[in-house]
Amino acid sequence: MSEPSRPAPPPASGAPSNSGTPSTPGPSLPAASTPSRSAKYVDFFLYASAAVTYIALSIYNKWLLDWIVGPFWLVAWVWGLPTLVKLVRRQPIRPRRGPARDPARDTE
Repeated sequence: MSEPSRPAPPPASGAPSNSGTPSTPGPSLPAASTPSRSAKYVDFFLYASAAVTYIALSIYNKWLLDWIVGPFWLVAWVWGLPTLVKLVRRQPIRPRRGPARDPARDTE
């Protein structure tokens, strides 16, 4: 049995199209859903520091080398450390819900 034919994929945005009509860019992600460069560095620091502290502590406490304690340590470190920092700075832990505010309108 042969595979059914599939429609041709649309051309990538910015790529020239042969149809003569201008290509319309696809839907873009909102700025809030794409992580910034600093957020990537923070994530890397959190995961790297979780690994270093887990290995350093497991040298002295062999019971830390466990399939249960290791993932728990990673999740607690990566989620708990930023939460503690926000608590110390008295910032809200959960993001505020509601419509997005335009900073340009607030200055008027």
